[in-house]
Amino acid sequence: MTSAWIVRQTGTPDVFARDTIALPEVNAGEVRVRVCAAGFNPVDTKIRAGLAPILNDTRVLGCDVSGEVVAVGDGVNHLAVGDTVYGCAGGVKGNTGALAEEMVCDADLLAKAPQSLSLVQAAAIPLVAITAFEALQRLAISNQDKLLVLGASGGVGQWATRLATEAGISVYGTAGNAARVEQLKQQGVNAALHTDVAELSESGFGKVLDTFGGDSFQQALSVAAPYAQIATINARNTYDLTQAHAKSLTIHAIFMLLPLLTGKGRKAHGEFLSKLSDRIDAGLIQVPEADEKRMSDVADIHRAYEAGELKNKVVMKADF
Repeated sequence: MTSAWIVRQTGTPDVFARDTIALPEVNAGEVRVRVCAAGFNPVDTKIRAGLAPILNDTRVLGCDVSGEVVAVGDGVNHLAVGDTVYGCAGGVKGNTGALAEEMVCDADLLAKAPQSLSLVQAAAIPLVAITAFEALQRLAISNQDKLLVLGASGGVGQWATRLATEAGISVYGTAGNAARVEQLKQQGVNAALHTDVAELSESGFGKVLDTFGGDSFQQALSVAAPYAQIATINARNTYDLTQAHAKSLTIHAIFMLLPLLTGKGRKAHGEFLSKLSDRIDAGLIQVPEADEKRMSDVADIHRAYEAGELKNKVVMKADF
């Protein structure tokens, strides 16, 4: 048994309650983790509200986790008891969530956490970094490309710009206000306001990452060059694809939670995070700082996000 913050039923943030749940046995290929922190992600609010019907049977949210391994199942060779780990390892159907004292995880989804970061800050990384990685992979980015990131100052956008810049790619990005544009410029990004994106390139972009969906995706179609590739992390909408046809564009929809839901492709997530830890510890990538709050603040965090009041990534430190 373990203490956890559960969703009593789908609805408003008021549905959160502290309870005790039964943890599953640690089977082959799995580990049990004593949770240090859980990362907040917007998808948590959609699951809680019932808009994304992927709530797990334990009713515990929390995809991103950091913590210490306390038990190891058969066949797990890359992790041992006492290791500090991080990963996007639960919080959806078929997987227990991170808003708990302990959780059981598929070991393939986890990697040893960066030693140069606090374990709390490590919980902010997995979902957004893996999403950015998968988008760049699908776009087949090379150092000959010119990449545009729409929403470069957001969670996924920050990681896309960092991963691409480290790979020697010329990165352009947009942000919602002048202060964030300036921050991007200080990081070596050719940046402009969302409304001024056309000023970044007269010839258009061969590779575009849209981190919003909606009007942002339509904007991506407009600024893409002929035969360009576009990746979006939010394709759930009705779009006018006239520009896609006229320019013969290729569109990639990125949904990084699919391996958690299907069981396929999980190992790639853990392997990416392992390599990312090495690059962070070597000083090759600067990690965006997250705001630290308590796990018992989860309802207020959901309210703040839905009111548009969260300005930075948030991690919740376990305080049971």
